[in-house]
Amino acid sequence: MPIEQDKPTESFVFQVNLGGMIDILSNHLYSSPDVFVRELLQNAVDAIAAKRLKYPQAGEDNEIRLILTEENGRPQLCFTDTGTGLTESEIHRFLAVIGQSSKHDLSSGKVQQDYIGRFGIGLLSCFLVSDVIRVQTRSVQTPEQSLEWCGRPDGTYTITPCAPLPAPGTRILLSPKKDAEGYFNAEKLTQLVQYYGLPLPEPILLEQDGAVTRLNPPFPKGDSQYAQIMELGESLFGMQFLGVIPLDSPSGLFSGAAYILSTETAPTAKSHHRIYLKNMLLTEDGTRLLPKWAFFLRCFLNTDGLQPTASREDFYENDTLLRAREELSDCIVSYLRRLAAQGDPLLQRIVRIHRLAVQSVAVEDDDLYCAFFPYLTFETSFGTYTGSDLLSAGMPVCYTPYIDEYRQVAAISCARNTLLVNAGYTYVAQLLERMPLLRPEISVLRMKPERIDAMLDDPEIGDPASALRLLAECNALLADYDCAAALKRFSPAELPVLYTVNEEALLLRDIRHSMEQSAELFRGMLGAFAEEYHQDAAARLYLNTENPLIRRLMQTADGEKLRCCLEILYIQALLTGGYPMRNHEMQLLNTDLLRLLDWSIS
Repeated sequence: MPIEQDKPTESFVFQVNLGGMIDILSNHLYSSPDVFVRELLQNAVDAIAAKRLKYPQAGEDNEIRLILTEENGRPQLCFTDTGTGLTESEIHRFLAVIGQSSKHDLSSGKVQQDYIGRFGIGLLSCFLVSDVIRVQTRSVQTPEQSLEWCGRPDGTYTITPCAPLPAPGTRILLSPKKDAEGYFNAEKLTQLVQYYGLPLPEPILLEQDGAVTRLNPPFPKGDSQYAQIMELGESLFGMQFLGVIPLDSPSGLFSGAAYILSTETAPTAKSHHRIYLKNMLLTEDGTRLLPKWAFFLRCFLNTDGLQPTASREDFYENDTLLRAREELSDCIVSYLRRLAAQGDPLLQRIVRIHRLAVQSVAVEDDDLYCAFFPYLTFETSFGTYTGSDLLSAGMPVCYTPYIDEYRQVAAISCARNTLLVNAGYTYVAQLLERMPLLRPEISVLRMKPERIDAMLDDPEIGDPASALRLLAECNALLADYDCAAALKRFSPAELPVLYTVNEEALLLRDIRHSMEQSAELFRGMLGAFAEEYHQDAAARLYLNTENPLIRRLMQTADGEKLRCCLEILYIQALLTGGYPMRNHEMQLLNTDLLRLLDWSIS
């Protein structure tokens, strides 16, 4: 039915279920009940910062205090600060309106940079551990009045006068839920305070049974600044480090230190950092901030300029974060460059332990490539070579990007005095291709099938007729496998056959293997791809005339046994090269092995 154009538009108001909203915010926004300590610390630090900013005459004697008591046999927590406190109107405005933060300048809507929090929902995290939140407050503006706000998860609250607080500030009183009593003991609170707020400038005190303990003691005091920083890192992360990289943002976005792991770590391993926003722990995940190749580092970092997400457990992806990421990368790279320029032995240790991380940086940065490459190690046909060995070898450097192909050809290359590098590992091919940066005259070649063919000698055969018969038999057999045979002479003589393919033939094998594993629906499409590559595909099986078995096969008159042996040699060459086996090739292997066993016992 068409809408009547002249009918006035009627506006409606959203109906909000406060209890449901609080449940979403307190039970689903945050990842763990632990964060209630972080949120209370943030609110306390911001309240003190507000007093220092707006009421400098109020003095600098500030603290945050956690008081543990018992009531009717149950633990109670009183979380206090010496901040600005709240007036009655501010209580209504900031504690009773979800999303309204006291850190905003209400005239401009901007957040003061002195404050950590900004969303006005942190207090709700207390509902993760307590059914009732009681806030007692005395404002610097109205010191004659002390008020108590009592909030419940159903969205109701009350405001009543309370006993006068001894000084302006705020107390938050919590009684544990049945399953949250584990958070209301000194050991757990100490752990969480030191985890979230270790670098906070305000003293954080824990009081229990009249004893008072400071939970955020000053940083370690070693004999030197370097020793202090290293001691701090070992304390934070619980491990030893090779060294430390200073992290100082040119634009003032962050400051801190990156500790170099003393043991190798996998690039995919989960890294635990300590990344703080205004001295309050925001996240241990450095994925958004650190470069991907920095997995060999553990970072202790504080930032004032990045924007947190609503849960304050990560950063917003924006231009500022992008700039911070670039500056962090520059700090780390510049440090490594300085090590290289100074010839510092630490560089060699980093390269040896964190090879993959170093390689990932070197393929992107010319200066670091030149610094690192001589210390990197490579698997070659002549044994393990360093980058320096490759540069001074005085011969072309050949490489193959496939590990299995390298294993087939390495012995032949060594016998022909050809320097072949195994580039089947991450970044190795890219590193080798950049060698002319260090030595412009050096020749770096990829080992292609035609180059392998050039390393093989023409055969010396006493009985050409037998050789041609063997070659014809082999070609007839291999016709169904998109492969051609050739007689060659190569070392080592113990290697009877060598299988090579070009890129097109390798892709063709993969496609046909997939066709055999796929449903009928996809076989037609894969078949079209196979036809596209078939014309350029080139696969070859070289028979080594220096091998005793090949020489015996030339003299074999039994055609059935000859075909069986050739089929097994073909399958062996595929397995040695690590090529995908098609269904009929696997069947061929099984059949021929059974035939050989039958002949051996008959």
